Amino acid sequence: MRKFSLFFLLSFILFIEVQAQSRILKLELQNKTEQTVVDYVVELSEKQLSGLSFGNYIADDGKTQVPVEIIVDLFGNKKAVFPISAIKPLENKQITIKQGDSFSYPKRTYAELSHKIGGQFDGNKYVGGFSWVKPNYMKVSGDFKDHAYYIKYEGPGWESDKVAFRFYLDQRNAIDVFAKKTSGIILPHVGIDGYDSYHNPADWGMDNMKVGNALGIGTIAYWDGAKVLRVEKRDSAICCITADGKIRSQVKTTYYGWDTGKIRFNLQSLISIDAGSRASHMELFADKAIDNLSTGINKMKGIDLMIKNDKTSEWSYIATFGKQSLNNDMQGLAIFFRTKQVKEITSDNLNHVVVLKPENGYADYYFMPTWELDKEPILTEADFQRCIDEVLIRLNNPIIIK
Repeated sequence: MRKFSLFFLLSFILFIEVQAQSRILKLELQNKTEQTVVDYVVELSEKQLSGLSFGNYIADDGKTQVPVEIIVDLFGNKKAVFPISAIKPLENKQITIKQGDSFSYPKRTYAELSHKIGGQFDGNKYVGGFSWVKPNYMKVSGDFKDHAYYIKYEGPGWESDKVAFRFYLDQRNAIDVFAKKTSGIILPHVGIDGYDSYHNPADWGMDNMKVGNALGIGTIAYWDGAKVLRVEKRDSAICCITADGKIRSQVKTTYYGWDTGKIRFNLQSLISIDAGSRASHMELFADKAIDNLSTGINKMKGIDLMIKNDKTSEWSYIATFGKQSLNNDMQGLAIFFRTKQVKEITSDNLNHVVVLKPENGYADYYFMPTWELDKEPILTEADFQRCIDEVLIRLNNPIIIK
C-alpha cells in the first residue's frame, strides 16, 4: 500500500510538471539589423504553438507582459501574434509565452463593417429613419452601386494607432485613407453623421485622399495592357471582419466572378493591420492562373514617382511625396511588393501601377500613407525617405524566432 501511494504521488507530480510545461513556451527573438526595431508584431505558426494547451496567453520579456492573440490567415491557418515595443540593434531578446491575461493593454487596432436598419431601399438608395448596426459581415450583389447611403462610410474600415483606412464595397472597390491626429480608435465615430463630414478637418483627423476613378492607395486591380481595371464587374462579394483585436485587425473579402474582359475568376483578399504600423498588408489568392494582378497609387500633377526595384532585394517599393492630400498637406504614399512577383512597373492616365504575377494564385503587398498632421508627422521628403527605408529594412530582415 505504501509503495502504491509513493508511485501515485510521483506520477501525480510528473503529471503536474508536464501540465506546467505545456503552458509555457520559451522563445528567443534575434534582430540581425543595426537599427532599433520598434512596434514589431511577432507571428507564430500553429506548429510552433503545438506544445501549448488550451487557454489565454501572454508574452513576457521579464519587464512587460503583453497579450497573445490568435488570428486566422487567408488559407484558414491559425497563428498567434503579440507585440514587442522595441528590439535593439543585434539584440537577442528572451520571451516566455505563458498562460495569463493582459486586460490593461490598450486596444491599438480596430475593424468594422456597419450598415443602417430601420429604413428601406428606394432603387439603389436607402431612405427613411434608421439606426446603425455592426454585423461585421455583408454580402452585396454585383449591381450594388456607390452612394447608396446604406453602409457606414460606404464599406469596411480598419485602423491602427497610426492611421485608418476604408474601401468602397461597391463597383469602385477603391481604398481610401482616414488620416489620424490621435493614437486613439476613431472609426466607431466616423461616418455616423453623414457622408460629407469626414472630408472636413476634425479633432481626430480627416479623409485626406481624393480617389475618384483612380486607385487611391493599394487598391486591387487588373492590368489590361493599357490601363488598370478595378474590381467593378463581379457577380457578388462577401466581406467580413475576421479579426478585431488589440494587436491585429483584419478584413476578408471574396469577390465572385470578377470579369476583367479577358478572364473571369474568383478572388479572395485579406487585409491586415498591426498595432504601431502605418502599413496595411494585402494578401490575394485567385482561383485561376493570372499574371496581371496589379495595384498602385494615384498620380498627382507635379509629384514625382520614387522607385526602388532591386533584384537582389526580397522587397521593393514605389512611392510619392508632396502636397497631394485632400487638405493640400504634405502626404506620402508607398507600396511595398515582393521583387520576384513584379512583372512590370508602369502607369496609365490616373495611376502609377505595379503589375504582379502571383505564385500559385497568391500575391501580397503592403501599402502605407503618411501625413504632415499625424501625431508623429512626416514633414519633409527626407523624413519620408527614412520612413520607407525603415519599413523596407524590416521587410527584408524579419526578426528571427528561435
